[in-house]
Amino acid sequence: MRRTYWLTAPALVLALVIAFGGKEGETAPKGVTASCENVDNLSSYRYTITVKLQSPAFQTTPGAATSAPLGSFADTLAALLSDFNIDGSHVAPDRTQAVLHFQSDEVELRAIGDKRWERFGDTWEEQKLTTPEIGFLTPGVVCNEIVQEIASGLDGATAADESVNGVKTRRYTLDKTGLSKLPGLLGADAKTKLPEKFQVHVRLAKDGDWPAKLDVNAEGKDGQGKSIAVKLYMALRDFGDKTITIEAPVLNSPGR
Repeated sequence: MRRTYWLTAPALVLALVIAFGGKEGETAPKGVTASCENVDNLSSYRYTITVKLQSPAFQTTPGAATSAPLGSFADTLAALLSDFNIDGSHVAPDRTQAVLHFQSDEVELRAIGDKRWERFGDTWEEQKLTTPEIGFLTPGVVCNEIVQEIASGLDGATAADESVNGVKTRRYTLDKTGLSKLPGLLGADAKTKLPEKFQVHVRLAKDGDWPAKLDVNAEGKDGQGKSIAVKLYMALRDFGDKTITIEAPVLNSPGR
């Protein structure tokens, strides 16, 4: 069952962090844009994504019965989402690898074209094509679901030149943005003003406007005064490194 938690966690984390985009229904201002297509067009790269979450929605009181909607999964999810790290790589046009780290466990996911595999422990299994692609929390997914939303609010943000792992970028700093979706996602009253502290640093490559690095940090309190914090970090590196290879795994023999 731990494998199910691994594949569910990226979806839950992504849903929470998406809340840090623009207000629902807002017209995105013209100006700063992020090109997610150009992320996938990079010949090859390695990446790291780290997520840390503190939320009453994933906490239970010792000795107390767990309430819906998490039920008996709450303790496992709380531990999982409190410290979540992904190390991965990509080789154009369609090879992606992601190793999800949680305490002493890890799950590895690979995709080549329309084929996908998953390793839990030492066992590799080929996945059905119907498996949700959210199992891969990749730079492309983060760009499409988060960075593009953030970019729509970067006009007028503080900007400066910065080199990220050898790539020339523009670093944009944003201190606040619309957060209309966050309270509902965390189980708080929809009118709750969150968060109290919010800062984004996003580095977009000067050549291609793709996100080379992202930092999202937010802290606040829900309607009951309980602390909420979300931290997301993503960085790309080793651009064009020809030593990066992603091959189909050797599957375990039947009956083993």
